Amino acid sequence: MSVSARSTIFSLSGGLDSVPVGKPEESSRARLIGGEAGERDCFVHRLTSEGAMLSVNGPVAHGDRATIELPFGLAVEGAIVGDDPAALAFRFDAPMDVVGALARCLAALPAERRQMPRIELRQRLCIRHAGQVDFAWTRNLSPAGLGVETRTQLHVGEAVELTLDGLRPIQGEIRWTEQGQAGIAFFEEIGWQVLMPWLRQVADRRPPATRDSYTSPSPLGAVKNALKLEVASHVRSGSSWWNAQVLSLSNALVEFESDTEFAPLSGLWLSLPEIGGWPIRVIECHGTRHVAEFRLPLRPHEMARLSEVARPR
Repeated sequence: MSVSARSTIFSLSGGLDSVPVGKPEESSRARLIGGEAGERDCFVHRLTSEGAMLSVNGPVAHGDRATIELPFGLAVEGAIVGDDPAALAFRFDAPMDVVGALARCLAALPAERRQMPRIELRQRLCIRHAGQVDFAWTRNLSPAGLGVETRTQLHVGEAVELTLDGLRPIQGEIRWTEQGQAGIAFFEEIGWQVLMPWLRQVADRRPPATRDSYTSPSPLGAVKNALKLEVASHVRSGSSWWNAQVLSLSNALVEFESDTEFAPLSGLWLSLPEIGGWPIRVIECHGTRHVAEFRLPLRPHEMARLSEVARPR
């Protein structure tokens, strides 16, 4: 069996949603064994931890037990969901390690053809563009670019800087925009040697803690002259960056929210609008919310610039 699985979408979104399948040339050939028709060819369009979206040659019946032989030496047992051979799901009996399957796919390819397929994932990111920073959500990722969902107005040809949790900032350019979606091409491709460890971290990352802290008063609520900002930002630890939202700050303290939990006493760099990077030390962590102290207090002229950011537009 051919080991090429580049056209299959490997999804870290987890769900086995009913989504339209693509054309055969936008899929990978596999074998489905079992059910009334015995053994037959099928095409894998999307692979998740819960199952696969397929199109099959021949009749199928909802609930049929079968084994699917994927094109990189992996056989998985499960059951057919649906009865349309052109668009059905195959639900695995046990969750699949999608990143592990992707690693097997890459290892089966000759070195000269070892290129990452498209990865479907949903993760918050920061887009820095035209002097402002906004949050967006990833749709899919490849070594050469990224698809995003955003409420921000982006323009074709516009240069952007992207922050994905745990990676260095990525430079790119807007290639297309349509109805709240955009395609971004990276100036430099990201190698599979970088993407694979990062995808493993993404797949293994625990969901953020329940954000009960949103119902609690802000620790900076009683601080005189504290500013309420609620702006997109990011924090750096070593060479890696994580997305954050700066909620409020004073000249000595800052409250921010991040899906990554940083332990008390962690030393970080926080990007402040109109100012740049600033050293902080975490003193409290309540789930996704953090309170940190500025290691160098903000001076009056810096607080004045941040006051302009906080002013309603």
